[in-house]
Amino acid sequence: MNLSNPVNLLIAGVYYALVAVLTFFAIFGVYILIRYGRSTPAALLTSIIFAFMFINILNQSHQILAGILAA
Repeated sequence: MNLSNPVNLLIAGVYYALVAVLTFFAIFGVYILIRYGRSTPAALLTSIIFAFMFINILNQSHQILAGILAA
């Protein structure tokens, strides 16, 4: 990623701010699921699946960001 351009720096900053907000809400959602779920093992399994999906989405979006900023 080339962050020497101020526009690229702004785009990366907005991306990381959005990722931080979405991560906070994802963690809060997992907390609610574990805290108030009916079955603890089912809630834990759902949380683990959600975590892997969330990491995969973040990885793909970071690759897209790197591709945009590399141009």
